[in-house]
Amino acid sequence: MKFTEHREPGIYTVKRYEPGSVKVNDMTFTSSFYMTQTNFNDSWGCHSIDDFDQQMLDLLLEEKPEVIILGTGETQEFPDMALYAHCTSQGVGLEFMTNDAACRTYNVITTEDRDIVLALIMPR
Repeated sequence: MKFTEHREPGIYTVKRYEPGSVKVNDMTFTSSFYMTQTNFNDSWGCHSIDDFDQQMLDLLLEEKPEVIILGTGETQEFPDMALYAHCTSQGVGLEFMTNDAACRTYNVITTEDRDIVLALIMPR
């Protein structure tokens, strides 16, 4: 069976990922950022997993997502589990994965038209 990808115009989609660089539609990001299907913030300021605190998380939660995908760089890392509990208490899923896996997962979930935040920690 052949599948055809159908995307609405104006939806942010990851087009290419390589270490240190992410292409989203016609834009290239080389520093940490987060995005939804219709919005992005390229001045997020989270440069390592140690920077990821409740204030950083609350910025992501303001987007009202069903799930947050946090790309932690080239290796999967985990922040303080209290942050995970904070999301869970609000009914929001929080997943931690490498940046390349986070980009792939984001693209798949957007085809389901779910409210998602992709946040990528990019090393300086």
